[in-house]
Amino acid sequence: MAGMRQKALLLREEVLEHRRRVHGPEHLETLTAMSNLADSYRSLGRNTEALPLAEEIFKQRKRILGPDHLRTLTAMDNLALSYRSLGRAQEALPLCEEVVKQRKRLLGPDHIETLKAMSYLASSYRLLGRTQEALPLQEEVLEKRKRFLGPDHKGTLFAMVILLEIFEELSMEADLKILAEVALPLFERVHGVDNKNTVWVRDLLM
Repeated sequence: MAGMRQKALLLREEVLEHRRRVHGPEHLETLTAMSNLADSYRSLGRNTEALPLAEEIFKQRKRILGPDHLRTLTAMDNLALSYRSLGRAQEALPLCEEVVKQRKRLLGPDHIETLKAMSYLASSYRLLGRTQEALPLQEEVLEKRKRFLGPDHKGTLFAMVILLEIFEELSMEADLKILAEVALPLFERVHGVDNKNTVWVRDLLM
């Protein structure tokens, strides 16, 4: 897997260089290639190298497309991710809050991208020790993913893991047990009995 990611990185570096040469540094196609390269850096844990790309993409999309364009919001989301990955959650937080606000306005409160942004905002709150503020966000994310994606969709199960972690952080033992009892058979069926998340959920019930 790491080898494939490294090959993808090298290819994306070549694509970015080509688009810069053909289209110029600020063309939207160049910015897309830059975003793909930043994704590759992040997937390999090279977050320091991803950050300046993410900052430039956001700056240029905001200038070219406007601050509330969906592609600008994606760039804002990715910049917040880079900040969080580098332990700079305080800088990520206002970006996450703005993405949630604008996606709710443009896409609606139930859209999958809005829910993803809410989960990222909850993550930023947790990193800043504000887990109580993360709780209602993640509860809403899980409830809506269950409703729209189904209880055994991988996105729903991922939201369950995050909410279980929040319950654990807040010492909400009763809620933790109730959700773990619901989650365990789903994880066993979807991921298998030996999956690390399945094992973790099972341990919560012991």
